[in-house]
Amino acid sequence: MNEDDCFPLMLSQRECGALYMDIRTAASRAEVADILPRHHLSEDDFVAGFPQLAKWVQDLPDDIPPTG
Repeated sequence: MNEDDCFPLMLSQRECGALYMDIRTAASRAEVADILPRHHLSEDDFVAGFPQLAKWVQDLPDDIPPTG
């Protein structure tokens, strides 16, 4: 991730870093869907602003299977 990744969305480097870490530690697409509003991002803005990260999210499971 470089500073140009955050420019179209007008996010600071700190905000971009926090979003990146939250998304990379998510275990499912459902968890990512909960994370985006916390960063004031729509799904469309996320895909447009972070295309590589959005591709990575596509490989996550839809939801985490229940344990037990």
